[in-house]
Amino acid sequence: MIRKLILSAVFTTSTLTAMVATPTTAEASLPPLLPHHRFEVLVLRGSQGWQSHGVYRLHVEAKVIAIRLRQQGYKVEIREF
Repeated sequence: MIRKLILSAVFTTSTLTAMVATPTTAEASLPPLLPHHRFEVLVLRGSQGWQSHGVYRLHVEAKVIAIRLRQQGYKVEIREF
């Protein structure tokens, strides 16, 4: 009987602790964007030379675009400024 009471108390405490420790939606959102970080995707388009394909705030976005362009056969660079 006492064993069941202790196990119930431990289970309840661990459940409540896990619920309190779970991040809220505001805490689980994307990392804050720093205004001075920009990533430009440059593409080498034959005789036209290097051209800007776009400027992105997140490196992940720039990397996804660069991968897609490389798969299409272009030479690509990502520059941070």
